Amino acid sequence: MRFVRGLISLVLWVVAIPLLLVAVARALPFDNVAPLPYLVAFTPWAPLVVLPLLIVALFSRRWVLTVLLGVSFAGFLYWMAPFFTPPEASAVANPADAGTVRVMTVNALYGRADAESVVGLVRSQNVEVLSVQELTPDFEQALTDAGLDELLAHRFTVPAEDTPAGSGLWSTTELTDVQQQRGSSFAMPSALVDVGGTDVRVTVVHPFPPMPDEITTWRTELVELTKRVHEDDAPQILAGDFNATYDHATFRDLLGSRFADASREWGAGPAVTWPEGNRVPPLFALDHVVVERDMPVSDVVSMQVPGSDHRALVATVVVE
Repeated sequence: MRFVRGLISLVLWVVAIPLLLVAVARALPFDNVAPLPYLVAFTPWAPLVVLPLLIVALFSRRWVLTVLLGVSFAGFLYWMAPFFTPPEASAVANPADAGTVRVMTVNALYGRADAESVVGLVRSQNVEVLSVQELTPDFEQALTDAGLDELLAHRFTVPAEDTPAGSGLWSTTELTDVQQQRGSSFAMPSALVDVGGTDVRVTVVHPFPPMPDEITTWRTELVELTKRVHEDDAPQILAGDFNATYDHATFRDLLGSRFADASREWGAGPAVTWPEGNRVPPLFALDHVVVERDMPVSDVVSMQVPGSDHRALVATVVVE
């Protein structure tokens, strides 16, 4: 009997330790040390395992484990609850408003995404601003051939051949004061877009991913982007593959007190976008539309794009 009880305790602790590490990683104010960026990404899923484990620990009177799991579960609820809290009716964007813009971001996976599907989403979703990452010259041409220029006549693109470094920005209205983020591995073009008479700076975001030997590069590029956007007084929308979830401290530092994640503001749960494929369902919300905190959002959805390992993310944003 003692052996069985000891074996059960061992199994419970073996399962619990990774979950407790996820909670600790999420609570830390930094994420630039391995394996923190990878542990933090599992925050939305951890409570689904913590809860039944907590119940087992409680009824089996394993008090130390019960307390640790209880504190962790409370933390996960605190961190995740805003994602499931719908906005007040007065804060919901009205698509009929003159100051409303429909924004879509998609990672084209080295230009392998199906261009006709992307253009089809632009058409069906009434997209007015499109952010594309991993843009290649061939994919840009494929988008043109599929009729994108007829829907979004203005563009600023920085394509790259056979690398994920290319990006592009399309809009129904003229792009002015075009710029490009310096010091980043991948192109991050931006421009002013007229939204109901207000010039809004829209930036395509795509920092280097937090690979095991490139975590410093990942964080440095997000920090540089943070500095740039917070120094700009113009109203802004950031859209792209941030290679970070809301639970990453570096991403929350970028938001600060000025910006908000559209998915979190919409309150329909995290819009998971990666990895998208036939064998693996998307698990992580790496793609974001980031807006000023006084910009209401609505209808934030992720949608499949054949050929890409990311889902497209679409959001309606009101510029007041």
